[in-house]
Amino acid sequence: MNIAWLTVRKWDDLCTTTTDALAHGLIKRGHNLTIINGEAAENHASKPWSHIPLKQSQFPGRSGASLARSAVVWFQKNSQQSFDVVIVDWPLAPGTATILGELGHWVVLMDRSPPANISIFGKLQWRVWRNAWNLVNKGVIQRGVVVSEAHKKFVHRRMNTQIELIEPVPAGVDLNRFQFQNKEYDGTLKMIYHGQLDKHRGVLALPMLARKLMNHGINVELNLVGEGDAYNSLRAITANEPFMTVSPKKTRAEISVLLQSQHIGLLPMPNTPVWSLASPLKRSEYLASGLIIYGIDHAGHQMEHASPDWFRLTTLENFHEHAIEWLKNISEEELREGSRSSREYAEAHSSWKKSIDILEKVLYHSKSEE
Repeated sequence: MNIAWLTVRKWDDLCTTTTDALAHGLIKRGHNLTIINGEAAENHASKPWSHIPLKQSQFPGRSGASLARSAVVWFQKNSQQSFDVVIVDWPLAPGTATILGELGHWVVLMDRSPPANISIFGKLQWRVWRNAWNLVNKGVIQRGVVVSEAHKKFVHRRMNTQIELIEPVPAGVDLNRFQFQNKEYDGTLKMIYHGQLDKHRGVLALPMLARKLMNHGINVELNLVGEGDAYNSLRAITANEPFMTVSPKKTRAEISVLLQSQHIGLLPMPNTPVWSLASPLKRSEYLASGLIIYGIDHAGHQMEHASPDWFRLTTLENFHEHAIEWLKNISEEELREGSRSSREYAEAHSSWKKSIDILEKVLYHSKSEE
C-alpha cells in the first residue's frame, strides 16, 4: 500500500517511539510510507520512508492548527499524489480530514491518547478530540485507532462511535533492543521510573516510597529519568538522599542499557481518565528487560495472565504500604524467577509485531471499503 501519515510527532521526542516503531514496521512489511510533519527534511534523511516537511507555528496552542493548514495546502497543491490511505493524528483531523476526503483519500484516525494536559489548554484540546471522533461518526474518517481496550470502550461510551470502527493497537517493545540478562543482586533493590517527570503522573510519590522502604530496612536505589514539570522538585527532594538519582532524559539506546541493571519498574500514574486508558510504553520495556513491576491499579496498567509473583498493582492509598509488605521478604531467587517470567511475558504478548499486524489490518480494511 501507499500510505501517508500526517503526524504531530517529531523524531527528537521520546513520545515518538510508538510512531517510529509502527512506521518502521509498515516499511518492513513492504509498504510505501510518507511521513508528513513539522520537522526539517534533514531529520528524516536517513529514514527508510519519504518525508514532507511543513511549516508549523511554535506559538503554544497554535502549532496543531497551523500544521493542519499547511497540510491542507500541500495536499491541494499535490492533488495528483495518490495514497491508498492517510493516517492522521487526532489533533490534525478536524482541520484536514474533510479536505482529504474531497480529494479522494481514505483516512484513518490515530488516537494514541486523549488530551493529557489538565490546564485550560487541555480543555480546548478536548474539543478538538471530540471533533476528530465526530468525523468518524459522520463517515468522513473510515476508522479510528486507539491504544487499549479501555480506550476503545471510552471512545464508544463518550462519543457513541460504532464499536467495530475502533481498533486497539497497543504499545509494543523492540525485543532486540530491550534485552534480558540475569540480574545481579547485591542486597540492594534497584527501582526505576523513566519517561515524563510530570506531577500529574504521580512521580512525586516515588521518593517517599524509597524513603519508607529504607526506613523498614529494605535497601533500595531509586532512579528517575526524564524531564517535566516535576523535575526540579524531584531534584530538590532527592538532593541529600544518596540512594536516589534524578537524571535528564536519555535516548532509547541508553534506557535499554540502564534497564538491564534494574530490578523493579515503577508505574505511579494515578487512576485518572488519561492513564486508565493508556498502554504505557515503559511497561513493555520493563517487561522485555526482565524487571518485576509495581504500580497503581487501574485499567491502563493491568495485564491479563500476569502473575502477582512479579507484577503487582495496588491502590494509591496503599502504594507505599503494600510495597513494603511485598519487598521486605522477597528473595534473590524470587527476583530471578520473576525476571525470567517478565521477559517471557513480553515475548509472548508485547512485541511490536502484534501491534503492526493490527494496524496493517485496519489500513487494509479501510481501503477495502472503497
